[in-house]
Amino acid sequence: GSILTIITAISTVVYMHGANNNKLETVVTDQIKVVKRVEKNEDSIVDLKIGQAKIETKLDDRFNRLEEILMDLD
Repeated sequence: GSILTIITAISTVVYMHGANNNKLETVVTDQIKVVKRVEKNEDSIVDLKIGQAKIETKLDDRFNRLEEILMDLD
């Protein structure tokens, strides 16, 4: 009876250790994926900010040109 209990306890510990290792590996894998996604999103945000700055510069240039044209009409 005692040997069976000890074997069952050891089997349970080994099984739980394996299950915990599997969960840990899954968490690490998911963390790597999330970090890559965040880095990609950060790069996309930077690209969008650069694009926005270019558009704002073009709008400012055109607005200045429009002001010049309106001044010349006066």
